[in-house]
Amino acid sequence: MLCMKSLPAFLIVAVLVVLLASAAGCTSTSSSPSATATKTTASGPSGAPVTSYVTGTAAPSGIDTTISVHFNDYACLNIPQALGADYLYPDENYTVWVTTPGSGTITPNLLVTDVNDHAKLGTITPAWDSVHQTWTYSGIVPLVKLIDITSPQSTTLKIKSTGWYFLCIDDRKETGTSGAVYQVPVKVTRA
Repeated sequence: MLCMKSLPAFLIVAVLVVLLASAAGCTSTSSSPSATATKTTASGPSGAPVTSYVTGTAAPSGIDTTISVHFNDYACLNIPQALGADYLYPDENYTVWVTTPGSGTITPNLLVTDVNDHAKLGTITPAWDSVHQTWTYSGIVPLVKLIDITSPQSTTLKIKSTGWYFLCIDDRKETGTSGAVYQVPVKVTRA
């Protein structure tokens, strides 16, 4: 008899728990950009691991940040991760924008690669093609390549297959040594 009397109380509690859980799932989040900090580890020219931090803001519609790149090295940003997504999907288009880190500094290259070419990037160094007057990356095919950035530049990134894509700032074409780290402004927005 005692069990029969506690059953309605149990049902009321169960219904309240379900309602509260449903309400919690329906709460809205702010659409304003949130600060992000992404740690990226890659191999430098000497093979030693190089860690770069990318800080800035990310919103559902885009990324507005800087990429910290060491002199004569490279650093990459995982685009879907920075956008708060699992992957980029076919038929999505993005505008990729970059500018110089400042007057009298480096003139890096910008590459957008898929996950396979991103894995190879650390083993490939840029080579100057004097016939076509461009930097080449033998063994990889970047989806986007902007070279010798001295002023603001932008281009369209068209996604053809589901996956991770990386925006990389490459300064491995410099000569000499320096401990300098440059902040390269980049933006990625949905087109």
